[in-house]
Amino acid sequence: MTSTSSRSSSTITATRLSNQPLARPPPPNPSSRFPVTPAVLRSIFTSSRTPHEERSISRVAFFRFAGFLLSCVCISFAAARGRGMRGSAGLLGVV
Repeated sequence: MTSTSSRSSSTITATRLSNQPLARPPPPNPSSRFPVTPAVLRSIFTSSRTPHEERSISRVAFFRFAGFLLSCVCISFAAARGRGMRGSAGLLGVV
């Protein structure tokens, strides 16, 4: 007898839960969202630094980039020398 009553109560509970509509959040309004662009992110980070720190970071980034480009050129020339090409036209694939 107890097994029947527990079955019926679980069935009633299950049907009550299945009949309730799911609560969905309202769709986001695209005009209310603040667009996150690289310029916005940069302004957030620059506002936390002094102008001197910002210049220093920019200089370091520039020289690292210049060093990367220079190392790419040097490796390309070294590879071209190993292949027996004499001019820079060989690097460009002209010859």
